[in-house]
Amino acid sequence: MTDANKPLDPKHEKLLKTRGLGSGTDYEPFIKVHELSSLGESVRIRSASVGRIHHLLSGIELLAFLVFDQFEQTTDIREQYPLPIDDTLDICARLGIRHPQMHGRLTVVSTDLLVDFSSGHRLAIAVKSSSELSKLRVMEKLQIEKTYWETRGVEWKIFTEREVTDGMRENLLWIQPYLSPDMAAHQEVDYSDVQDLYHRLQSHPRTKISRLCAKLDDQYSVDRGFHLSIFRYAVAHRFIKAPLNNAFHSWKFGDLTLRKPEFASEVNNAS
Repeated sequence: MTDANKPLDPKHEKLLKTRGLGSGTDYEPFIKVHELSSLGESVRIRSASVGRIHHLLSGIELLAFLVFDQFEQTTDIREQYPLPIDDTLDICARLGIRHPQMHGRLTVVSTDLLVDFSSGHRLAIAVKSSSELSKLRVMEKLQIEKTYWETRGVEWKIFTEREVTDGMRENLLWIQPYLSPDMAAHQEVDYSDVQDLYHRLQSHPRTKISRLCAKLDDQYSVDRGFHLSIFRYAVAHRFIKAPLNNAFHSWKFGDLTLRKPEFASEVNNAS
């Protein structure tokens, strides 16, 4: 029996009716974290760029997501994006590749991240550990994705752990908790709070931010960690632009930029 004559997995067939459709806050990923048999490094996280909860299936995928979520020109990120089964079957037939399947039933090929930018550019991203790239079957599946997107004029790239510097990895994991849907207590931070913090930081331009925030806690008689918490929230939600390639504990005021109020309003409205 050829791949084209094999049935599609009933679960995947059902999911295709409601998943992988729409964009922005209306989009639902083809695979969700709670549906995995083993959670591993999977995580749910609220984006600063889109304002919805995203489902990421590995630690590398989380890092890739955070990189693009922090990019100022990102307007949408769709994770676990399903490719049409008819198209992937056709590609496999042309390339002489066996279509992904399980127990004799076809399974849907999905792209890890599909990112839209304000320029109108779109980027499809396959997230893989670099150690996986030596495996023939992994490369065959990636070839399916690559062919699908490139025939539609969409740029396609592979993202591995090597794309992230040590400093950026440290920063992204440092702000990650402030995008967690479980941190409801931090949702009360608004743009005026960030402005107040920024002006307080401005009066000590040569002091490293992490040390300065501790001093401000004492100066204003607030709980320890108060100012740093607002700062981490502000960076995570793109209210304050910081040099993410350099580890956060080296940042000083001159490294920071307060984004314009209208930008902050757009982010707040999305959230």
